[in-house]
Amino acid sequence: MIIQSNFAEDINVGLYGFATDKCCIIGSRINDKKLKDAFNVPLIQTTALDTQLVKIFIAGNSSGIIVPKILEEFELDFLRQKFDDVLVIDNRYTALGNLILMNDNGIIVSPLLKNHKNIISERFGLPCETSTIAKANTVGTLGLATNKGCLVHPKIRDDEKRKIKDVLKVGLKEATVNFGSVHVGAGIIANSHGAAVGSATSGYEIGAINECLKVS
Repeated sequence: MIIQSNFAEDINVGLYGFATDKCCIIGSRINDKKLKDAFNVPLIQTTALDTQLVKIFIAGNSSGIIVPKILEEFELDFLRQKFDDVLVIDNRYTALGNLILMNDNGIIVSPLLKNHKNIISERFGLPCETSTIAKANTVGTLGLATNKGCLVHPKIRDDEKRKIKDVLKVGLKEATVNFGSVHVGAGIIANSHGAAVGSATSGYEIGAINECLKVS
């Protein structure tokens, strides 16, 4: 199932949360009742740095989540109650959701997080490699991965594509969202069961998203 939505009148729904095959973590004031049906997993609602922009700061897969040390203490306490594994990263680049692309098979991190690559790999028990997408560091904004496929910026380079496919072990498709935006990670929330896309997303784009993620 693919649904179209806006959060707080914003078509960039992917900034507000992300889904795994076990849960969807999303801003505490997001009230779209279709989300639970689309993803077929429980919703966990929280804030990140006292904002609704959960996906900007938090990344994760079915095993656990990665969060920046600067989260509020009450947010960390809440997340530790909800997730068995919460890896806290102390780094000057705190928008971790923008800098990490991961599924249950592997993890791609921005070169800005290269010093944390080994601890992330060890903690999740998965291969973790550094890469850019279209020469940009924001791999979590320019890509969106599930256990069925990975959508990426249309100008991704061949070497980037090979590395991401090898680590995440899924097929890649170059795509856009919200009528031409290359920031697919900012415009989509998805897991193996369904997806939510911004309301400006065209029928052609929805078709391409479904072809890659196989969620209908």
